[in-house]
Amino acid sequence: MARTLEDHLTPGNGPKRILALDGGGVKGVLTLGMLRVLEAELRRRSGDKNLVLSDYYDLIGGTSTGAIIASGLALGYAADEMIDMYRKMGPDVFGKSVGDGIFIQAKFDSKKLRKALQGVLSTKSLGSADLKTGLSICMKRIDTGSAWVLTNHPKSKYWDPSADSGVYPNKRYRLIDLVLASAAAPTFFDEVVIDIEYDDRGKVIQKGFFLDGAVSGNNNPSMQLLMLALEPNYAFGWQGGANNLMMTSCGTGLRRPRVDGASFQGLPPGVRGVHALRSMIYDTQVQGVMFMQALSNPQKGWRINSEIGEMDGVCITGQPLLDYQRLDILLDQKPKPRGRIAQPASTALETLLNRALPWDTMEALDQLANGKPDNMTLLLEIGECAGRTFVSETYPNPIFDLPEWRR
Repeated sequence: MARTLEDHLTPGNGPKRILALDGGGVKGVLTLGMLRVLEAELRRRSGDKNLVLSDYYDLIGGTSTGAIIASGLALGYAADEMIDMYRKMGPDVFGKSVGDGIFIQAKFDSKKLRKALQGVLSTKSLGSADLKTGLSICMKRIDTGSAWVLTNHPKSKYWDPSADSGVYPNKRYRLIDLVLASAAAPTFFDEVVIDIEYDDRGKVIQKGFFLDGAVSGNNNPSMQLLMLALEPNYAFGWQGGANNLMMTSCGTGLRRPRVDGASFQGLPPGVRGVHALRSMIYDTQVQGVMFMQALSNPQKGWRINSEIGEMDGVCITGQPLLDYQRLDILLDQKPKPRGRIAQPASTALETLLNRALPWDTMEALDQLANGKPDNMTLLLEIGECAGRTFVSETYPNPIFDLPEWRR
């Protein structure tokens, strides 16, 4: 029997499971490749070929492309259904630029993204009964400088304020507006404007201007989702501990952003700002993984840097605060071929795929707006291969299997 939203959210109702989904543009299809493997393993364990991730996870949260995926999954869509949407959305939305993305106009048309999401999100609100499990969406309100993290928890502070407060209830925000706000990456899409406050005659007196949640430091939303679960003011009130709380954190393929120093100095200030922003987003992503691994004991640690490695056996709280696992893959690069210079041995990515890849194909994998069908297909394959290196009979930890699976 499928669990209700109340079953998912109510504390003390068994262990809780969180799925955290990073931002990363079209690379979200790589995430979906990992999720396809994860969903298949959960179907095997349960014996239910129709099980979807919203049946298992009690809270699914994401930023930018992660918010798109999180919303679809929380509505009960299967990984394959979301993959189909992404494979169509990539070429449709990112096939042709409409601006320079720096000085004059955002690079892509936000209306195309809205149209691509309409089939999944429709006119549903954050309070929709169609949401099967907990949902969290991260975005950045740029006019007030505040990070917004909205959930569908009915006990959250602004869920249903009194009519005379003038504050628009969280439960009435349309999912498509929130998701577009979370995905409004600077230079790629225009900001999203949402009505926030009304006077006693119903006239809008305050609007919010929103950008991609990545610029709030939540491109990897795992730390924020942990706070949602444990900080009492967020109303979830879940219990910590490695047997009580688990989190699967999914990246979109990682590559450290590099730029030639001398070339950087010659770039226009706006372009240098874009490079700096992307570097900051990378840093916050890695910092999030480091922090979460420091609170847990992952089955397979993610390498942070040359100084602390994979943090094996490190748990700064003594006892793990949760069962945490990062699912991601390094998007290796190799040098551009020059003359007759021999190419290096296969990269780890090529070894994983069991074939060589042209250098330009590998270079293009990390482009957030490369919606070409061949690139989307390769990202999906990489995600599936990466997923199989993490997901197994022992991950997710069987102690988090649903009780009815053991009957």
